[in-house]
Amino acid sequence: MPQQCVLQPNHCLKQFNSVPSSSPAAASPATATPEGVPVAAVDCQIGFVEKLPPADFAHFRSPLLDNFAFCEQFSSAKTQLAWIRVAQGGQTVALVPSVRLVKRPATDMLRHGLRRWLGPTLGPLAKKTTLLIDTAFLAYDDSSPFYIREGGLLEPEEIKRQVVKFARQIQGIDTLWITEPESQSTWAADEGFQQFYTLPMAQIELGNSASFAEHVASLSKKRRRNLKHEREVFAEAGGEIETHQATLSSPADRTLLDELLACLDASASHSQFAVPYNDVLTNPQAFSQQVQTILVARVDSQVVGFMSFLMTENRLMQCHGGLDYQRSHEVLAYHNLIQAAVKLALKHELKTVSMGPLNNETKRRAASTLKPMVANLWNRNPLDAFAAKKFFAKNLEVYRGEVGSQQQ
Repeated sequence: MPQQCVLQPNHCLKQFNSVPSSSPAAASPATATPEGVPVAAVDCQIGFVEKLPPADFAHFRSPLLDNFAFCEQFSSAKTQLAWIRVAQGGQTVALVPSVRLVKRPATDMLRHGLRRWLGPTLGPLAKKTTLLIDTAFLAYDDSSPFYIREGGLLEPEEIKRQVVKFARQIQGIDTLWITEPESQSTWAADEGFQQFYTLPMAQIELGNSASFAEHVASLSKKRRRNLKHEREVFAEAGGEIETHQATLSSPADRTLLDELLACLDASASHSQFAVPYNDVLTNPQAFSQQVQTILVARVDSQVVGFMSFLMTENRLMQCHGGLDYQRSHEVLAYHNLIQAAVKLALKHELKTVSMGPLNNETKRRAASTLKPMVANLWNRNPLDAFAAKKFFAKNLEVYRGEVGSQQQ
């Protein structure tokens, strides 16, 4: 009987260690699909691909996947982006954007205090390679990173299981980390993953508001008063918000580009969170060429902060942001950038402003909705798995409680 999913080493990227062709994904007991075809009889192939077939990619195409494809070309030795393709009969039935984080100290993701204490001593001895499957390069979408074609012979959860089997057989992968919405992550509990809540996604829902005034009118009295105060402080300082809707790759953009990159660096240095893929996510060349809408806050002609976005069919999704940490706080630049983002979304008749992971209090106050996200963590080494369960996971900066608890 054919295997469930046969690995295709000829499709594997050079920088990834492929699974030997003599080691196909292990078959599970046959189960029936909705059409009644046993899973084990489905001809299914999984592999890394350098270039997706145009016709298949067109089926899944979205600004978010386009963004991943754009960022992929800036992969580094330490941060390698790649597509995992699931195919049946030569047709793509699922795409999974993945990021391979090569030999990173496991201590990098711990809470700031522990990171400073354990990093210099334990970090060099605990370098691990992680295959990350989440939406970091998809503008932190609050959806699953598994893009699955409807109407296939395999159920979505079975496709996820087969991708996990494939990932676990890749040579050199120590850890597998998959982030999904809470409602779509239940399958992983039976696949040997440790599950915990991670940072929820912060969003502003605009409902049926047709203008900024209508949106403000729908808020509480306290929130309306706070928004007014934020605008007044910014205006009194002479603050202005600019909108840029092109790349910043021309010589004329160099000054603005340098100012925005300085804000990115300042925010990274002031953040309690370590972002392991920032060498690609905020790569200066990638940032300058990325197609994005940028809101820039200026005071006295100086850039004090910015937020940049991708637009989908009905959402404005933040992909970058930074503050100068000199004047930005006193003039409430961040608060006014968020208000400008709401105005921009309403101008384009969008329904949601997505601000990505909840990593600061300003987002919490601005958000009308927090979407719960679950991290699914698997370690190849049993000792690593034990350490993760007993110590590391609960002390990660992004840890927000065990699944099923009320802590988030």
